[in-house]
Amino acid sequence: MQRVRLKISAPQLFATVSLLLILGVAVSIGITQSSFYKNAIIERDARTVQDLVQALVTGRQSEGQLSVTDLEEYDTDRAQARLDQSFRGLTNVMGRARIKVFNRDGTIAWSDEPRLIGSPATRHTQDLARALRGEVRAILFDPEGAPKNPLDVFPASPLIEFYVPFSLAGGEPPGATSGALALYRSSDDLTDTIAKGQNLLWAMEGVGGLILFAALYGLFRRVYYGKRKAESQFARLSAEHTRLMQLERLSAMGQMVSEVAHQLNNPLVGVINLTELAQRELHNPERMKELLAEVRKAGADCRRFVQSMLVLNKVARAEPQLIDMARLVHDTIAFFQQSLGGEPRITMEATQGPVMVEVDPVLIRNALFNLIHNAAQADPAGHVTVTLVLEECAGVPRCSISVSDCGPGLALEVQNRLFTPFFTTRAGGTGLGLSIAKHIAVLHSGSIRAENKREGGARFVISLPLHA
Repeated sequence: MQRVRLKISAPQLFATVSLLLILGVAVSIGITQSSFYKNAIIERDARTVQDLVQALVTGRQSEGQLSVTDLEEYDTDRAQARLDQSFRGLTNVMGRARIKVFNRDGTIAWSDEPRLIGSPATRHTQDLARALRGEVRAILFDPEGAPKNPLDVFPASPLIEFYVPFSLAGGEPPGATSGALALYRSSDDLTDTIAKGQNLLWAMEGVGGLILFAALYGLFRRVYYGKRKAESQFARLSAEHTRLMQLERLSAMGQMVSEVAHQLNNPLVGVINLTELAQRELHNPERMKELLAEVRKAGADCRRFVQSMLVLNKVARAEPQLIDMARLVHDTIAFFQQSLGGEPRITMEATQGPVMVEVDPVLIRNALFNLIHNAAQADPAGHVTVTLVLEECAGVPRCSISVSDCGPGLALEVQNRLFTPFFTTRAGGTGLGLSIAKHIAVLHSGSIRAENKREGGARFVISLPLHA
């Protein structure tokens, strides 16, 4: 049997989850607020009954017609007469079903049903005990499920039972609770009020939930489809960028192949021409010797160019190690002077002490050798200065190696193309020295720049981060 998978879109999933969450929150808040609303109404009615009862007994006390003794001696005619005068007015309370007045022993001292006088409490005894301690209590209950008392007959509809304490003169200590009154009322009017309030509350919860859902869903759709649109545009731009990068690489590769072919073609053409001339001069050994020397020179040029290309390829494989840069600069200068017989004069200026940098010494030496070689060719009879200093750039400590010459300086159009592969201003140059130096600097998280000195000449500076 093949299973069918339903694919749910993100907006549908968000709508379902958010609707369920809003519904759950609305129901929880509605139930909590309904319960609070109902309890608040019942508590308000209980306080109203307490105020009414206390007003009745206080009025009778001021007339000297009711005291705590009447509750304790409830079985006398005089006490019953006073209790009846004090509490009979409560029989006019709307929805009244029963009235009971308890003394501090929990015995019914007066009731609108005379047969109950002298009887103990038969229900909600704990609430009565709390009322006798001064608390106001209100209980919703159904008489059908309550304990039966043949003398205590109630209507079949649900009731509210209020237990309110009151104080009478003669109590010890003064102001203490003298007794409690139990008032049983029909809950029909209260139930109607609560139902109306709850319906209004649920309607407001529903409307508010729908408005919140519509706002959230609309915002989600706007953000979601806006994101999809942005992702689509980014994907197209990314594809275009990839295509342009490929075209740029192919163009650079084609340019490099063209330059390499050009650099190798010239000496190879010379070799062919010289070889043809040598064939014609077989009878002249001296001339043939000169022609073969020229062929060797052209081959050496080709070999030097190929070696430069191999060095360029090696730049991508650095093997860094912690070295003293001052020592490396000194050794490079010494090697250069030995290879050229001490000319031109090179001066080294460096800070005191070792300058520890994590670099590939072979690559850095190659880059520095190229810069010194260029400076020497710019002014063969002049003076080259190599300076090693410590500096700080954007809060990062670095060491800078500068190579300065006293030559003619750099023209503006030359400065813009100095580090471009195969660009050279000297006949026979490969145009790879400065390009290799730049690659080496970048490979070590450094940089290289060229500038004209104010007093004349040019300065090339390699900046490298110090070892942490």
